[in-house]
Amino acid sequence: MDFELTKIGERGQVVIPQSVRDQMRIHKGDKFMILQQGETIILKKLRAPSKEDFERMLKKAHAHAEKHGLTEKDLKEALKQARK
Repeated sequence: MDFELTKIGERGQVVIPQSVRDQMRIHKGDKFMILQQGETIILKKLRAPSKEDFERMLKKAHAHAEKHGLTEKDLKEALKQARK
Protein backbone atom coordinates (compact mmCIF):
# COMPACT_ATOMS: atom_id res chain seq x y z
CA MET A 1 0.00 0.00 0.00
CA ASP A 2 1.39 3.40 -1.00
CA PHE A 3 0.92 6.41 1.20
CA GLU A 4 1.11 10.16 0.91
CA LEU A 5 1.28 12.91 3.52
CA THR A 6 -1.11 15.81 3.94
CA LYS A 7 -1.92 18.28 6.69
CA ILE A 8 -4.84 20.09 8.27
CA GLY A 9 -5.43 23.64 7.03
CA GLU A 10 -6.44 26.63 9.14
CA ARG A 11 -10.15 25.80 8.81
CA GLY A 12 -9.77 22.10 9.63
CA GLN A 13 -9.74 21.01 5.99
CA VAL A 14 -7.69 18.07 4.77
CA VAL A 15 -6.38 17.97 1.20
CA ILE A 16 -6.70 14.55 -0.42
CA PRO A 17 -3.73 14.22 -2.80
CA GLN A 18 -4.55 14.44 -6.52
CA SER A 19 -3.24 10.93 -7.21
CA VAL A 20 -5.66 9.47 -4.65
CA ARG A 21 -8.57 11.58 -5.97
CA ASP A 22 -7.84 10.40 -9.51
CA GLN A 23 -7.55 6.74 -8.51
CA MET A 24 -10.77 6.82 -6.47
CA ARG A 25 -12.63 9.11 -8.89
CA ILE A 26 -13.26 11.69 -6.16
CA HIS A 27 -14.78 14.93 -7.41
CA LYS A 28 -15.85 18.26 -5.95
CA GLY A 29 -19.09 17.82 -4.01
CA ASP A 30 -18.66 14.08 -3.32
CA LYS A 31 -19.86 13.12 0.16
CA PHE A 32 -17.99 11.10 2.76
CA MET A 33 -18.79 9.42 6.05
CA ILE A 34 -16.18 10.00 8.76
CA LEU A 35 -15.47 7.17 11.19
CA GLN A 36 -13.20 7.56 14.19
CA GLN A 37 -11.60 4.59 15.96
CA GLY A 38 -9.11 5.57 18.63
CA GLU A 39 -6.49 7.69 16.88
CA THR A 40 -7.57 6.53 13.41
CA ILE A 41 -9.87 8.51 11.11
CA ILE A 42 -11.47 6.74 8.16
CA LEU A 43 -13.14 8.55 5.25
CA LYS A 44 -15.70 6.41 3.42
CA LYS A 45 -16.85 7.74 0.06
CA LEU A 46 -20.63 7.61 -0.20
CA ARG A 47 -22.48 6.87 -3.38
CA ALA A 48 -26.14 6.96 -4.25
CA PRO A 49 -27.60 3.53 -4.93
CA SER A 50 -28.01 2.60 -8.57
CA LYS A 51 -31.45 1.88 -10.00
CA GLU A 52 -30.66 -1.85 -9.74
CA ASP A 53 -29.55 -1.45 -6.09
CA PHE A 54 -32.76 0.41 -5.28
CA GLU A 55 -34.92 -2.21 -7.01
CA ARG A 56 -33.13 -4.99 -5.06
CA MET A 57 -33.79 -3.15 -1.78
CA LEU A 58 -37.46 -2.71 -2.64
CA LYS A 59 -37.83 -6.37 -3.61
CA LYS A 60 -36.22 -7.44 -0.32
CA ALA A 61 -38.48 -5.07 1.66
CA HIS A 62 -41.60 -6.40 -0.10
CA ALA A 63 -40.56 -10.00 0.59
CA HIS A 64 -39.94 -9.19 4.27
CA ALA A 65 -43.33 -7.46 4.59
CA GLU A 66 -45.11 -10.35 2.90
CA LYS A 67 -43.31 -12.94 5.04
CA HIS A 68 -44.39 -11.14 8.22
CA GLY A 69 -47.91 -10.30 7.04
CA LEU A 70 -47.36 -6.53 7.06
CA THR A 71 -49.83 -4.35 5.20
CA GLU A 72 -49.81 -0.80 3.89
CA LYS A 73 -51.95 0.13 6.92
CA ASP A 74 -49.21 -1.27 9.22
CA LEU A 75 -46.63 0.85 7.42
CA LYS A 76 -48.70 4.02 7.73
CA GLU A 77 -49.22 3.37 11.45
CA ALA A 78 -45.51 2.75 12.01
CA LEU A 79 -44.66 6.01 10.19
CA LYS A 80 -47.19 7.90 12.30
CA GLN A 81 -45.65 6.49 15.51
CA ALA A 82 -42.10 7.26 14.35
CA ARG A 83 -43.01 10.87 13.58
CA LYS A 84 -44.38 11.49 17.11
